[in-house]
Amino acid sequence: MKGEIIYQIFPDRFNKSRQNNNVEGLKEWESEVDGQCVMGGDLIGIKEKLDYLSKLGVSAIYLNPIFQANSNHKYDTVNYYNIDSSFGTLDDFRELVDSCHKKNIKVIIDGVFNHTSPDFFAFKDILENQERSKYKDWYTIFSYPVKVESPPNYRNFGGCIDMPRLNTENVEVQKYIVDVIKYWEGMKIDGLRLDVPYYIEDSMLEKIRKSTSLYIVGEIWGCGKKFVPQYFDGVMNYSFRDLVQKAVIRQSIDASIFIDEWNFIEETYGQNIHCCFNMSGSHDTERIFNFCRGDIKREKLFYAFLFLFPGMPLVYYGDEIGMKGENDPYCRGTMEWNESKWNYDIYNHVKGLIELRNSSEALQKGTIQFVGHKEMMFAFERVYAEKRVKVFMNFGHSKQSIDGFELDGLSYKVIV
Repeated sequence: MKGEIIYQIFPDRFNKSRQNNNVEGLKEWESEVDGQCVMGGDLIGIKEKLDYLSKLGVSAIYLNPIFQANSNHKYDTVNYYNIDSSFGTLDDFRELVDSCHKKNIKVIIDGVFNHTSPDFFAFKDILENQERSKYKDWYTIFSYPVKVESPPNYRNFGGCIDMPRLNTENVEVQKYIVDVIKYWEGMKIDGLRLDVPYYIEDSMLEKIRKSTSLYIVGEIWGCGKKFVPQYFDGVMNYSFRDLVQKAVIRQSIDASIFIDEWNFIEETYGQNIHCCFNMSGSHDTERIFNFCRGDIKREKLFYAFLFLFPGMPLVYYGDEIGMKGENDPYCRGTMEWNESKWNYDIYNHVKGLIELRNSSEALQKGTIQFVGHKEMMFAFERVYAEKRVKVFMNFGHSKQSIDGFELDGLSYKVIV
């Protein structure tokens, strides 16, 4: 998978279908979110908005976890073979995938295979049978009796008692997870995003890679050289996000440093750079509007980096209309469907970049070569076969020029 425009959806917050309008216990749509609330977004709701995504120019959706779980974020899996009832049914998922494919939209789902819920069948068996449990080696238990209380006496994720970590070195665990992946591959998904894969044993990652032809992207917050292409096709390229932040937001580097750091990122992934997500943020970060401190000019330039450099641009739901939100949980607000509240300056800019990207094989697949730089401005070419695109970018405040081509501060120019 390369050359796609990715749209990330947090299922509980994207769109609530009509069938969920009367569900008890839901907070009112558009009200402020917190770490525990459920808002009612579901799979049918996503299906209802595929025309919106298609019109925007999206070619793939990445869904945060949809498996049965206890929390609103669903990163604490209870059953890997069930859709969480708050999102719908397996039939709803099949219909969503089928509808996406009819619109040439691929589907990537979140695979949370490092940890589970305490209500996952294997951990429940440990709680019931303790040392006699046949699943005791599926986790790392420090002492008995095992209890779900703080401090936990089992290895867990992030100190959370509700997320016991699987022992991914265990061959039975590995087989179980591989079988889960094959099951969802049979549901005709196109890709898999692996949550916190740096905690998963290499032997399990190797088995996952060998067991499936699905596109695999890993959540990596730093250098992913160890993982790509050996285990993954690409990574969520937070390193590129950090680099663009230093240039556009903090303005703490010049063009020569930017180029050196970009070259390191590109050399890390080689041809697989085209399979990585170019992101301004995600469900784990503040939204781009907040990241850019409400400066629309910076935000537009930030988006230009994501769409004009090698990699697959990812739009986090609602960012394209100017939604605001600080870090988790506030970056997970409900999608605003009242178009009168949209920031059309941002929307039209993002839509224009998507149209440009979708119309250019050079931008989708081409190599990148820097052809000039001065202070905080640089120029590069994207080349694919006989097709060529030239880009000038000035991430400084002041007007600058290269080879007689002048740009205002915080601006860019694309020459096709």
